[in-house]
Amino acid sequence: MKDKLADNKYTQEYDKAIKYIYDMMAQGKVGIGDKLPAERVIAEELGIGRNSIREALSILGGMGIIERRQGSGNYISPNIGKSISQTIKMMIALKGVSVKEVCTFRRLMEKSVCNILCEQGISDAQIKELRDLLKKMQNSGNDKNAKADKRFHDLLILDTQNKLLIIIMEAVTDVYREWIGYVLEHIDDEGYKKLLKCHIDILNSIEHRNSTAVNEAVDCHYDIIDELFENAEEGIV
Repeated sequence: MKDKLADNKYTQEYDKAIKYIYDMMAQGKVGIGDKLPAERVIAEELGIGRNSIREALSILGGMGIIERRQGSGNYISPNIGKSISQTIKMMIALKGVSVKEVCTFRRLMEKSVCNILCEQGISDAQIKELRDLLKKMQNSGNDKNAKADKRFHDLLILDTQNKLLIIIMEAVTDVYREWIGYVLEHIDDEGYKKLLKCHIDILNSIEHRNSTAVNEAVDCHYDIIDELFENAEEGIV
């Protein structure tokens, strides 16, 4: 009975420490890349043992929320999206999530990104950067297609300036890119021209703030990708 009570107290203590760190983030006291207070400081403030603090930090570290830097301390991880992508990969390996479901989610999120840009607008400098990239994509060989394609979509996501959307999209893209890279390496010239036109239509639609057209362009893009996935699924999964 005593052991059970001790275990419950220990659990309550590191739960308290986790909530303390969560509250610091929620209140804006620490952000991505910021250093957390020392274990001793947290322990004294909460009135709990340092072992409980270490356990809480270990749990948050395993979740990818914080990272320990030897000789420096604990920091809010700048790569939280990585832990999300690792979770997705694990779920795929365990058959809890399918490749098709990830692709469907990616398509829907891409529409969200493009519709946000249609609504809030996009600067001339951003448009120029994307158009310059499309020119490079037009002239690049197959070995550079995957990198250029990734850069195009990454720029769209970053241009939303929506931090939550950026983190989620980075996580999903990390998973998705393992397959899209394979597909783009094996796409023929005709297929790549069609895909490139979709990119051009996406940018034109965003520039003219036409949500209907941008949704059609995104669907065209992912219809091509989905077909290529189906033809090459054994090679990418």
